[in-house]
Amino acid sequence: MNRHRRPRPLRPATLRLAVLGLAALLLLGGCGYMRVIRTRVPPPKRLDDGLVRFFYEAPQAKHVNLCGNWDENDWCGTRGTGRFDHELGAMQDDDGDGIWEIEIHLEPGRYEYKYAVDWGMRWEQDPSNP
Repeated sequence: MNRHRRPRPLRPATLRLAVLGLAALLLLGGCGYMRVIRTRVPPPKRLDDGLVRFFYEAPQAKHVNLCGNWDENDWCGTRGTGRFDHELGAMQDDDGDGIWEIEIHLEPGRYEYKYAVDWGMRWEQDPSNP
C-alpha cells in the first residue's frame, strides 16, 4: 500500500530562522552589488567668479578635453580648421583618481559640449548632464 505523507507545517522558530537567513543573504548580496556602483560625478557647476567647473570620470584615459560650441573652444578647433587641438579644453586629473576637471569662464547661456577622450579618439556625452 502506498501511503502519502502529509507535509508537516513549519514551526514558528524554523520559519523565523528561514526568513532571517534569506534576509542575511539578500543583505550580503546587496553589499556586494553596491561595490560595483560608482559615485556619480556631479554635473557642471557655476562658481561665484564666473567660472564653470566641469568633471568627467575616465580612469583609464591618458588625456581628456572639454570641447564645445563657445568661441574660445570651437569644438577643440575641429569646427574651424578641421584639426583637433589637444591644448584647447585640456582637463587635469592631478590627484590621479580618474576624475578629470577643468574650470573655464563662460558667460551665462546655453552651450553644447562633449568630452574628447585620448586626443579625440573617442567623443563622449556628459553622463551626469544628459
